[in-house]
Amino acid sequence: TSPEGLEWFRPLLIERGRAVQGVDLKSSVPLGFLCASCNDDTNPCLYDGVCRPENSTCECTHGSSGRLCQIPPTENGRCDTFFNSREFSYDGGDCCKQTCVSTNEYDCGRDTVTNAQGVESIVFVGFDNCIDPTNARSVSGSRTIYDIQERGVLNCAMLFTTTWFYNFMVDQCRAMAAVVLDNPNAIQIFNFTNDRFTGLRDKQFDIVLSTDYTANRDVYETSARSGFNYATMPYYFGGFVFAGLKPFGKCADNGDFFSVECLDIKICLVRGTTWFDTASKVFPSETIVAYNNFESTVIGLQNNECNVIGGTQVDVALVSIRNYGYTGDESNYEVGSKLYFKGFETWLTRPDDRVWSRFTSWIFESLVQAEESKITQATSDQMGTTGVFGSEFSGMFQKAVAAVGNYGEMWERNLPFTRSGMNLINDGTAPAMLSYDFGRVSDVGPEPSGNSAIRKIIARDLLICGVTGEGLGFKEYDEDTGTWSGFEIDFCRGIAAALFGGDDTKIEVVLVTTAERFSKIKSGEVDLVPGATRTLEREVNFGVNNDAFDFSPVYFHDGMIFAGEMPHAMCAENQDFSNVDCSKTKICVQSASTWYNALVNTLDIDEEYLILTDDFAESMRLHVAGSCNVIVAESAMVNIFSLRAAGYLVPDDYYFGTKRFTKEPICLMHRSDDQQFSDLIRWIMFGFFYAEENGITSVNFFDMPETNLFGPDFTNMWQNSIRKVGNYAQIYERNIGEAVPRTGMNLRNDLSSPQLFAAPGTI
Repeated sequence: TSPEGLEWFRPLLIERGRAVQGVDLKSSVPLGFLCASCNDDTNPCLYDGVCRPENSTCECTHGSSGRLCQIPPTENGRCDTFFNSREFSYDGGDCCKQTCVSTNEYDCGRDTVTNAQGVESIVFVGFDNCIDPTNARSVSGSRTIYDIQERGVLNCAMLFTTTWFYNFMVDQCRAMAAVVLDNPNAIQIFNFTNDRFTGLRDKQFDIVLSTDYTANRDVYETSARSGFNYATMPYYFGGFVFAGLKPFGKCADNGDFFSVECLDIKICLVRGTTWFDTASKVFPSETIVAYNNFESTVIGLQNNECNVIGGTQVDVALVSIRNYGYTGDESNYEVGSKLYFKGFETWLTRPDDRVWSRFTSWIFESLVQAEESKITQATSDQMGTTGVFGSEFSGMFQKAVAAVGNYGEMWERNLPFTRSGMNLINDGTAPAMLSYDFGRVSDVGPEPSGNSAIRKIIARDLLICGVTGEGLGFKEYDEDTGTWSGFEIDFCRGIAAALFGGDDTKIEVVLVTTAERFSKIKSGEVDLVPGATRTLEREVNFGVNNDAFDFSPVYFHDGMIFAGEMPHAMCAENQDFSNVDCSKTKICVQSASTWYNALVNTLDIDEEYLILTDDFAESMRLHVAGSCNVIVAESAMVNIFSLRAAGYLVPDDYYFGTKRFTKEPICLMHRSDDQQFSDLIRWIMFGFFYAEENGITSVNFFDMPETNLFGPDFTNMWQNSIRKVGNYAQIYERNIGEAVPRTGMNLRNDLSSPQLFAAPGTI
């Protein structure tokens, strides 16, 4: 230790022209000398370190470091239970979700494990050792937002392709900067090559654009040994095509490198991209020339280093590559028609900051919602306010639209291409059922850890689905057999088959009320709740406990209607309760539902006209009994079949409303604190859509791909789920095809229909 009476002080800053650095006598520092040589009697190694007598050095344990192991591994992003005590500020906050800060070395809540096959992976292990979840260094629960505000600039990474598309992406970064920093120009743009995933993981970037939404990147990107979070809605729907000089453009389009006219094919591609991976599966390596960016591939084409390039339809269009100096003859250039994979580009963020991921995702949805609602940059104050991210960001959607305008304005300002197909706004009438690209499903990802949601379900030997009452065709209980069936039950069965090696009987269906379904998920009493509407509030900050939930891809689109006796149903639809007949209107509606919020907050209907119920079944019983003369629900739930099944004698003048008062993107709702479980549910659900798109049914289920992304126990998850319940079309027609004919957004999008639509919450 230091000699008695010796004090240490911080130095003053060296002033220009001074030869000696001064001492700040007001800033003492508690320092001391340590003897570098250990011995077990008078100078032992600290924190269970072992002193090696042969050289008097310490062999440290518990992650500590220093000559005497005197430096504890606190505040490194990994929970070290030895230091998880008050003395060490509970490992510097590393053991709690609210206080842990990820570092370049560790991501909070994740650790390195080795599976039975010897594959080392970074997996989510959770925060089971959390003791003191206070004093978080974050803004609105996000360390990323805190870091951005401290830094004063938003770091965006993107692949530079065309100037137009580059500016389109820059505008999206400007929208985020306007929200986080109140300055749309406070951005720094990084042009990545093949290092975007490690760069994002290591916090060089706050967000990455120019990245296709694929299963392997979502679940486990091998280059970074981690999965990532994607924004729910892509900002560009496209795909990968080949283009080039004749006849080689056509050769590439056909996957032909062996015909006489195709033998000299050379393809310039950007390394480290799904473009490169896709071409490598089709063409021999000697036919592919790798470059670090798209511009270089065009220069390669210009310099005859290759005769084919690849990219999205926008990238390879002749007008785009002219921008890079390509001067070849237009008549000798051809763009292929085959879409080799879906290129749905969206925002990519780290998995350790869920708040930031949701924050960015909803900013983009607000730009889409603004266009849907005809709100422009000039009228941005018409966007809604929200408290889900705290009062500091209550006007976040207004700021985003004020900075860059709505989605259509961004497109019109930046892209010199006619907007068409999937990049148009879906007004609720066009087909929208669509799978996203699986990517490299052969990549070996981590097995679920021992305390994960997946392992707990496997150990329980049951998947528990909570349902809010019965709904004809959607969820029905057979008292004779004691079993449940229906459209939504089949999704639970399909997920069970994926989890349990093809056994779809390992499910338990439990009844929950509309209000209690949230607490049941949080407590772990149920794993999934079908029939839930994805909203901003539910996904980010719901109820008095500030809970957050994850949602599967949308499996049914609907909206709230009024149905009931005349004239009351018409009175409700028109919100007219002024005359004597309308004043007697009584509307049954579920509490804690989006329908209730729409009636009270959007339509401003006084609660004197409402009868609140716990679930739809109770609403239907009261409607049949005459307690209420109007009922609200999604159109799929209240129809002539469901009314008759409930015992209602439907009069000839019974009115089924034609106006949709809410957006109801119906999903499976589940816990949000286990990334791997959310990923599993997401990609099983996308598997149902993929199967329909590719003509795969319960008969030829073996044509579904295998995957190693969730470890060897789930290699056949897609095959097992389709074998038991079929593809999306089969599930739909078998259960609700007659009662609710498949139309509008519930039809399959063949890659030509508008796909942009925003979930409720931003207006």
